[in-house]
Parts: sequence; C-alpha cells; structure tokens
Amino acid sequence: MKNCVPRIDAEACLGCGACAAVCPSGVLGFDGRKASVVAEGCIGCGHCAALCPAEAVTVSAGENWTAAFATIDAPGKVVAPGEFSPAELVDLMRSRRSCRCYTSDPVPGPMLEDLVRAAVTAPSGTNSQAWTFTVLTSRAAVMRLGEAVAGFFRRINKLAANPVVRKGYALIGRPELENYFREHYPSVAAALVKWDRDRTDLLFHGATAAIVIGSVPGASCPTEDALLAAQNMLLAGHAMGLGSCLIGYAVEAIRHDKRVRAAAGLPTGEAVHAVVALGWPDVTFLRHTFRRRPIVRYQTA
Repeated sequence: MKNCVPRIDAEACLGCGACAAVCPSGVLGFDGRKASVVAEGCIGCGHCAALCPAEAVTVSAGENWTAAFATIDAPGKVVAPGEFSPAELVDLMRSRRSCRCYTSDPVPGPMLEDLVRAAVTAPSGTNSQAWTFTVLTSRAAVMRLGEAVAGFFRRINKLAANPVVRKGYALIGRPELENYFREHYPSVAAALVKWDRDRTDLLFHGATAAIVIGSVPGASCPTEDALLAAQNMLLAGHAMGLGSCLIGYAVEAIRHDKRVRAAAGLPTGEAVHAVVALGWPDVTFLRHTFRRRPIVRYQTA
C-alpha cells in the first residue's frame, strides 16, 4: 500500500525496539534507546503499531474499513496465535460446501458489504490491497450477467464445433479450442439448451447475489490476493448462514469478452480473478465429505 507514513511519538516510545525488528521494509530503525523512521517505502502493514506496548507508533493509511461490521457484532478482540480453537476452525472449513441450490430470498445489502469487509482482512502481496469488488445485489443482476456469459459460450461453441477452425488454431500453437471441445463443449452445449429453453440456470444455480473479485494495476500478486480474499468471503458467508460457489466459467467469459465485462458492470483496466455466487441455501448438508490425500513432500535438510 503506497503513501503510508509511520510516525513515532518519541516521548511515548519505551525503547524496546520491537517495531524496528518487525518492520518488513526496513523503514524503522532502533539506536538502542529510541525507535525512529530511517527510510521510505512503508507498505502500511501496521505491524509496528499493532505490537507497540506504549501505542507510540501510528501508521497513516486512511480509513480502517474493517474496524466495524454492519451485521456482525465482533467484540474487537485480538486473537493471538493459539487462542482460537483449531477444532472449531477445522469444522468450519470442512462444513462449508459449494452451494448449487438457493431459495429466492435476496441477500440484504449490509450482509453483502460485510462479506467484502471480511474478504479484505486477507493478506495481500506487499500489502497492496489492490482488490476490487463488484457486487450484484439482485437476482435480476445475476441473470443479466448469466445471459452475457451464455452469449460468450454460444460464440465459443460455434467456433469449437468447426473442426477446421479447431485444427487451424492447433497448427499455430493454440490448442486451447481443441482442448475446450474435448473437455467442455458437450456439457456447455447441454447447459445452453436448457438456458435458452426455460432459463434453467446451471451457471449461478439460482443465486440471488454475486460478487466479482478483481484488482487494479499495481499489485505484486493480484491473483493470489483475490483468491485469499475469496476464501475469507466463502468462510464468512457460511458462518453468516449463506451458501456460496465459485463460478469459474463466468471468470473466463469476463476475461475474454468486453460484452460480459460490461454486463458485470466492470470498467476497463481491472483484472478479474474470481466470481462468487451467493444466496440463502435451499439444502442442508448433514455430514462432511472426503478429500483425497494430496502429494506432500518433506525436506529435512
């Protein structure tokens, strides 16, 4: 985060040097008696202010937007490592599932905003916080985006159905269309038939809201930042009683078609990394399901 300026109250400083030791950018120094600002380049992480026992350090980084939530009564406690139940956290993570059955009830605007607040408590590379969130607050807005996504895939399917076009792309080193035809064409074609027939929604599955997570230029790892924010949003949504699902097809359509971008209400110049469908679940899961053992490697030296 740019334009951050740490300030140290020399009179209040106890001389512990903790702020300088924790500064990731080398902006703060410690001469054995007092801490001071010794360089530029503060990324606004706030570590120094968060650990100063005398509250002698402040970081001017604008409004603390996550200081209060509208629909969640958070007491504001700082939870230190080891102070939260890992068992409860694991149960939350295992219980959250991708929801594809929603009621028709809308999600209140304050809840959607609180989901964004929860999302931006995630870490970001060099603390860039370059996220953007485009919130579709109604079923009508979700359907409008769904129609634009359907139009994109109609055009892609038309291209992919032509073997000459597929082979031509492959010959110039572009096998994506051939891969798409093999892996996605049949299911997308079937979904489009149902959508065109009676608006059966196999994309957003009846969700009454959605949030598009993007980024403005300047972040060091914007995709990773957005997906970390999305995971926060998914877990917070589950805790709030909402269902959620990541919609990868919508991401691809927005990335490749300006008409879909316009339907989502996105300006030019923003990258898109995730689309989260949201709504009140019309299904109750009674137990956890399995996860395969991943490839895990350990190195001891």
